[in-house]
Amino acid sequence: MAANPVESPLLDLSDEELAALTAAAAWYAKRHEDMISALADDTSAAGSGQVDRYLSLHAALWKLGVRLRLPDGLSRVA
Repeated sequence: MAANPVESPLLDLSDEELAALTAAAAWYAKRHEDMISALADDTSAAGSGQVDRYLSLHAALWKLGVRLRLPDGLSRVA
């Protein structure tokens, strides 16, 4: 899935919209934690891509104040 980037989309969100988006992303991250943990040692392009996207989601949620633990086998990339 791809999205067309727009200039500063977060500025256009109401507080309620941002809260809903953050809650949905946190739910998604928690729901897929086991699947991503199972891919931690997968060196295929598909497996690595899924893990990279999950780490990006995790980092974004962290910046929004959502403190989720990383799934087993993953480490935060500095």
